Amino acid sequence: MIHMARRSFFKPAFWAGVVLFAAGMAAGALWDLPLGHALYAPASLPAILMEAFGYYPLYLPAAGLALCAMADKRLALPWRALCGCAALAGCAALAWHSLTGLRRRGAPMPALFTCAVWLLLAVGGALALRRVGASAARLGRARFVCFWGTVYFAAELIAINLLKLVWARTRFDDMLAAGDFSRFTSWLQPFGQGGSSFPSGHTASACGIFMLLIVCDVSARFARRRGLVWVVCWAYVAGMALSRMVMGRHFLSDTVMAAGVMAVLFLALTHTGAYRKSLAATLAFADTPPGSAP
Repeated sequence: MIHMARRSFFKPAFWAGVVLFAAGMAAGALWDLPLGHALYAPASLPAILMEAFGYYPLYLPAAGLALCAMADKRLALPWRALCGCAALAGCAALAWHSLTGLRRRGAPMPALFTCAVWLLLAVGGALALRRVGASAARLGRARFVCFWGTVYFAAELIAINLLKLVWARTRFDDMLAAGDFSRFTSWLQPFGQGGSSFPSGHTASACGIFMLLIVCDVSARFARRRGLVWVVCWAYVAGMALSRMVMGRHFLSDTVMAAGVMAVLFLALTHTGAYRKSLAATLAFADTPPGSAP
């Protein structure tokens, strides 16, 4: 049933995505700079908050993988403790990065926002860990989701940073600060004037939300709502893309390319033989009756 839901949704969504990607890149080629001027509002609190916290979806699976190892009673206690400490250290680094970013942007009550976000994440993580830790099958599915989310994270680091290196596009806000837009280059021109604008790293990181689609692969309950999950994922990515333009950190084409690259990486990853074999093994190991929703 899970695979049937995926097949029935994939083709129309794929071609719609191709059309939207082409339209976005064409619009960027024509109007990147005018849109940058029109949307620039770096004091926007929602955009500042997205900059500070919106990239988390790509990073959290790595922490989740460490927590799954910590919850695995088959591992020796020292290894479980080490994995727990690694997860805690990674989360602390994310929290500190967000706090310093909010302070740098002059956001109100940066500590309050950071504590509120991490309180929600901590409570949600604790509840999830308690649920998956009570069942070997659930723990296996959680490990599967977090493992492939971490692989996706590694693929993003390689692909996006290589593209940034090749394009070397100057950011809008850097040109604005210098009072000189002569360094502007179209996305059609690689090896630009120096910079890391193309493609958008934050938008690429927001695509970590696609991990919810991996959840659909291991959960019959979520698989039935794959279309809705896709909509939620793309709405989140679009919100991040808009926030990056509002902050003046990226142009339209930077964000569209980042989303396109990450969508292709996700589809390629989830159609590999390794992913399919791992998925089959995960689904085969179940402590619930066949056909029941986990």
